[in-house]
Amino acid sequence: MNRLHTLELRGNQLASTDGLHLPNLKNLFLAGNRIRQVTGLGRMESLTTLHLRDNQIETLDGFTDQMKNLQYLNMRGNGISSLRELNKLKCLPMLRAVVLSENPIAEDDEYRLEVLTVLRKVIRLDKDEYQDDEREEAEARYEQRRLEELNKEEMEEGKEEEDDATAEAAADEPVEE
Repeated sequence: MNRLHTLELRGNQLASTDGLHLPNLKNLFLAGNRIRQVTGLGRMESLTTLHLRDNQIETLDGFTDQMKNLQYLNMRGNGISSLRELNKLKCLPMLRAVVLSENPIAEDDEYRLEVLTVLRKVIRLDKDEYQDDEREEAEARYEQRRLEELNKEEMEEGKEEEDDATAEAAADEPVEE
């Protein structure tokens, strides 16, 4: 099965993605199962398309930077409820199309913009391409967050240096007997 490039396992009541080690597999269809989490797919470096639609997945754990060729991810109809989960897909450098409709996060007013802010190379979300104005707004939001993070790090470093100086000064003071 080393030459297998497409595997269709829709509607088989599978409870896990673990155990699939097909190094040359490009397309994997696991829709309509009972899968609760993505596990063991990180070894599938050739995978370009992954369908996990209509399962019971609530987090985006299990994606790794070894999945460097994944371009299309369909997670429609799962239970993903936190926009923070999107950060777990940052490790997928080739990801260009994501389907997250029919998940609780799709109800959030910031959904489209947040996906593009976090996953900056995505071209399509839920079958709709991003427009230039959405890209500009997401880029501005990304830059704002990046600057806030840098400022926070600088403040933390300054506080650590201040704490170190205070500790040194306290150590240099003579002890009264």
